[in-house]
Amino acid sequence: MPEDLVLQKQIEKLNQIGIALSSEINLGKLLELIVREARGFTHADAGSLYIVDKDRLFFHVAQNETLSRRPDPPPGFKPYPLPLSKQSIAGYVAITGEIVNIENVYSLPETVPYRFNPAFDLRNDYLTRSMLVVPMRDREGEILGVLQVINAMDETRAVAVFPESVEHLVMSLASQAAVAIRNAKLISDIKALFEAVIRYSASAIDARSPHTAGHSKRVAAYSGAVAKAISTEVTGPFADVFFTPEELEELSYAAWLHDMGKIGVPERILDKENRLSDEAMETIVNRFELIKALKISHIYQDRYARDVWARGGSVSEGNKDRSDDTISQEIRKVVQEIEENLSFTQKVNRSNFLSDDDLATLQAIASRTYEDIAGNTIPYISEKEMECLSVRKGNLTAEEYKGIQNHVELTYNIVKNIPFTKTLKNIPFFAASHHEMLDGTGYPKGLKGDEIPMQSRILAVVDIFDALTAIDRPYRRAMTRERAGEILKAEAKAGRLDKDIVNLFIDKELYKI
Repeated sequence: MPEDLVLQKQIEKLNQIGIALSSEINLGKLLELIVREARGFTHADAGSLYIVDKDRLFFHVAQNETLSRRPDPPPGFKPYPLPLSKQSIAGYVAITGEIVNIENVYSLPETVPYRFNPAFDLRNDYLTRSMLVVPMRDREGEILGVLQVINAMDETRAVAVFPESVEHLVMSLASQAAVAIRNAKLISDIKALFEAVIRYSASAIDARSPHTAGHSKRVAAYSGAVAKAISTEVTGPFADVFFTPEELEELSYAAWLHDMGKIGVPERILDKENRLSDEAMETIVNRFELIKALKISHIYQDRYARDVWARGGSVSEGNKDRSDDTISQEIRKVVQEIEENLSFTQKVNRSNFLSDDDLATLQAIASRTYEDIAGNTIPYISEKEMECLSVRKGNLTAEEYKGIQNHVELTYNIVKNIPFTKTLKNIPFFAASHHEMLDGTGYPKGLKGDEIPMQSRILAVVDIFDALTAIDRPYRRAMTRERAGEILKAEAKAGRLDKDIVNLFIDKELYKI
């Protein structure tokens, strides 16, 4: 083939490689791609790549065709650091920026400062001969790393020398690789910063209440475990379901952000331990003490007034004693009644369930009135207090519960404004639909069945599990995993949760992460 045609094909190949490098943003995959393309470009049996990090070289990639073909190939490569020094071939190239093309690494002249380390060859029964090492220099001239290809192979698979004609082409490839690495690292750094902001923000919102601290982190971990387990299933309902790395990332972000809307829920609702706040209950206590004092005062006033007027304005000693006994009895009765009413009200305030009988007793107390010093008629329990105390289950009023439910709408309105990439476009919907139930009884939209995607179903299961088991909540004690599993399976049987996800999560103990 004419030399010009060979060069043209090499340049075309170089352009194709450049396009491939520019489209890969995963740094690990990019480094592997760079070495693989460099080896293919130069017909090299092996190759490796180093990244410069301050005063060290990090050995990131090692590929070897000969070793990979053996029946017992060496274990997977693990990156490790090397000193940045001219004594190693890679270190010399990284420091000087020179191209090094070596015919035989075991026959280096004494005039060069670098030496070949034969440890790899000895450990793997391999023979390194020729080597072409080039710096990876970006547009600003900074050397980001070193690319080396090892053992050029001729048409007969014999080791040959790397021809000088490919040096500049490999140098061009290395420069393209450096730019791609720079971009990938920039994207990686931006992504890491973005993830940190999301996790910090979610953790800060969770930490508003001691009862929810760490919740989003655990939900993210649980949901990731479920999705990965689903992807490994080869039989059953999940045999054809597989989550790509991008979909796993999308689910993780949705899990971290699923309670973002709680930033708009007042802490008095998030941390509500009883039906009434401590301040509201203290107001009732003081009111009952006032009622008690007023009742006692009225007893004294009424009794003495009747005695005095009945006896022409005087009270004998005998009549006074009998009057005092009667007064004491009345006072004891009043005090006992008021204290019993107060004690019952306090008990209801602390309870999480209100029976029909208790509700009737509470209504009887609330219907009673007293007359204050100004002559105003006032109920024992106000209408607003009664609204809180008469909640049949839990401690939230209908209005407060609606405020809690509204956090998913707030989540959607917040998260939808984050400029996600196309691969992450579903995050707002996933995050805001983790309270939807398969039978349509969930919120905020009352979605049913297939309207709820797999990701939201996963979040619904693990969100409930963590709420049940994490720590004591204001309205109940933390449950054991076993009891929480029973509740999840009951909800699945009732058609509210996805039974296949529940069974996978509980039966495989995916919560043990």
